[in-house]
Formats: sequence, C-alpha cells, structure tokens
Amino acid sequence: SLEGFCPDEKAREFIDLVLQVRPEVCAEIGVYGGASIFPVASALKYLGKGTVIGVDPWDKAEVVKYFDSETQKQDLQFWTDLNFEYIFQSYSSMLKRYRLKDFCITIKATSSHALMCFQKIDILHIDGNLDEAIAAKDVEGYLPLVRPGGYIWMSQAKHPKRQKALVL
Repeated sequence: SLEGFCPDEKAREFIDLVLQVRPEVCAEIGVYGGASIFPVASALKYLGKGTVIGVDPWDKAEVVKYFDSETQKQDLQFWTDLNFEYIFQSYSSMLKRYRLKDFCITIKATSSHALMCFQKIDILHIDGNLDEAIAAKDVEGYLPLVRPGGYIWMSQAKHPKRQKALVL
C-alpha cells in the first residue's frame, strides 16, 4: 500500500490522461507519500517516455506554519504528529520497488523554491498546501509554464481555502 491519498477513480483518470496526452513533462506539487505520482509514473513507464517531477518539502516546520491553531486544531495535530522522514523514505522506496526512478524526478523543496527548475509542463497536478496564499502562488507561478493545450489538475478544488486560487 502507498502512503497518501489517491482514490482509485482519480488514479485511473491520471493514467487515462497520461496515455492520451503522452506528455514529456508532468509536475506534481505536493507529493506526500506518492499515491498520486504512482499512477502517473507507471503510465509513463508503460509508454517508455516522459517524466513526472514531484515537488514537496517533506518538512514539518514548512507545513505547519500555515495552520491556524484555533480553527484547524485537528489538521494541525495530524501534520505535527506526522513522521515526514518516514513518509519520504516510503515514497523513495516505492519509486525503487516499482522501478519508476527513470520516470520520476524528486525535488525536496517548497513549490516556490522549485519553480525555477521548470520550463514547460504538459500536465500539472496542484495538490500542495491548502493555504489560500500558497495555493494562489502555486497557480500564479506554475500556470504560465503549462503549454498551450496542456492540462491542470487541482486537487481539493472545492476546499474553501483553495477557492481564491481558482479565480486567478
């Protein structure tokens, strides 16, 4: 089993999209345990071409600094208790175990720091921090890199904290 959150339907839709588009570069902002990178990298492996670039800091201090300790106690507790090194090692092991390393580049950094590593993106999956300002910065920074006719997948798009990012 993979660490992370990617329902079967979403995984199948990712695979279908990759098989249809045959992308050169996919990007995922917010990797966590790799549950949603797995279907993308697997489809790229099946095609024998393309790369998915996963961006995540895997850093507790970076993640929890955006939570409101009064209104988001439960979420804050989850992320505070999380063993980020274990999650990162689990993700790295998954890439090795399924021989996906040739199709996946991992950038252990915040999305804003990783932005300079990208030139063109065929399929973008934004699944990082839910903070309105951070989600808006992800859209502002990465949207111009998506090629004309490319695809953008915004996870948890109906989440109240992502709404501001969607109007950009």
